[in-house]
Amino acid sequence: MSDSQKKSFWIRALVAVAFAALCVGVVMAFREPQDKADRDPGGAARSGAGAAPEGTGKRLVFLTITPHARSAEAAVKAFEKETGNVFQVKVVNYEEVGATIQKDHASNAPQIDVFALFYNDLVPLVTQGAAMDLTDFIEQNKAIIKPEDFIPGLYDVYGSYKGRRWALPIDADTHVLFYRKSLLTKYRLNPPDTWDDYLNVARTITERESSKGIYGAAIMAHPAPILIVSSFMNRLAAFGGELLDRDGHPTVNSPEAIAALEAMMEHARYALPTPLETDFDVSRSAFLSGRVAMVEQWTDIGVMAEDASQSTIQGDWGVVPMPKGRGPKARRASALNGGFSVAVSSKSKEPDIARAFVRFITRPDTLLTLNLMQGGLDPARLSVLRSPEFKKFAPEVSAIEQISLTQPMVAWPSLPQTRTMMDALSEKLVKAMEHHMTARQALDAVQTQWTQALAPPPDATP
Repeated sequence: MSDSQKKSFWIRALVAVAFAALCVGVVMAFREPQDKADRDPGGAARSGAGAAPEGTGKRLVFLTITPHARSAEAAVKAFEKETGNVFQVKVVNYEEVGATIQKDHASNAPQIDVFALFYNDLVPLVTQGAAMDLTDFIEQNKAIIKPEDFIPGLYDVYGSYKGRRWALPIDADTHVLFYRKSLLTKYRLNPPDTWDDYLNVARTITERESSKGIYGAAIMAHPAPILIVSSFMNRLAAFGGELLDRDGHPTVNSPEAIAALEAMMEHARYALPTPLETDFDVSRSAFLSGRVAMVEQWTDIGVMAEDASQSTIQGDWGVVPMPKGRGPKARRASALNGGFSVAVSSKSKEPDIARAFVRFITRPDTLLTLNLMQGGLDPARLSVLRSPEFKKFAPEVSAIEQISLTQPMVAWPSLPQTRTMMDALSEKLVKAMEHHMTARQALDAVQTQWTQALAPPPDATP
């Protein structure tokens, strides 16, 4: 681990501790739902499908990622207040969450009861037996869970496999493009409508401002798949590409994919040095401190940008959907980069309480409250996006998310081989960004690896 990575690790750890302390006060923000049918009847009414079990005195464990720590702490405090059941929040880096779940499942003494998972880890975890089937539970609790309220396109992708439901959405992640108004105005530039426009803005500002430490863009090309693949996916979706065709065959070296990677390599020439060292924290900090003109980021950056304790650019930023690509298949589309669900561990010793917590944290009223704090969660429900409270809390983000989340969506693969496939893609994207391979060479190599990974096993019959 490099010195910069060690520093980033300890910063994240300290932030997580601070979040835990802050959330003792934040939980007071949870309000009583106006409609009693929306709430988990864990007080006087504790019978029927919507009932939460009586407090057992045992401490359950909820696994989440560092950016969601504050939301998680607030949610478990509120759940304890409503039901008497206690959860401890275990926080890991987003790169480690899948492996942590697998390790706990394989342990002789598993600790995790409920876990947040990146949606494309769903199928590997289900096939390994790590997640509990929630199909019947969701059906029995439809009046509380309100499946129809989840943003279209997410409900199945985030939680369904082979006709069964294993998880519920909690964090709907797509990227949007944030920009500094004053920097674009200074050079008479408009917010990018296409990726060619983006290149022009990035090049213009970097060439004229880099001597002052200001660059045209920050590109997250850190080797973690959730970062470098997300940046590639933003361009792939816009150029009209897909990772797999409708029959599940790899198309990662299509003309659209090659054009998307070539564009990303060109964009990197005018980005904050160096893209391969730019992770979420570096990208966020660069934008909020005014050191870059544009950043592809998750939507909660728009909330942070107005927080004087985190940002120096209040009122000096705007946001637009991801740019359109070029070529015959060019389109406006949203890549489902990130995105988290919650599931119950198949080895939970208190499955009734664990399921009740999943129901509680994904309830419309709970998610509205969590989305009205700077807790790292982006709205996964239509009712939150359309609510007066969220529109007032984050007006620009609310408006842009309603556009981004109703455009065509391009999802990452969710297959038993997903982790191997995305690691292979990430590795070759790094080679291309380092100019050790051309875009075509890199993606041809990935195509071969994916084809082999997805090939049916040879017939063992003599």
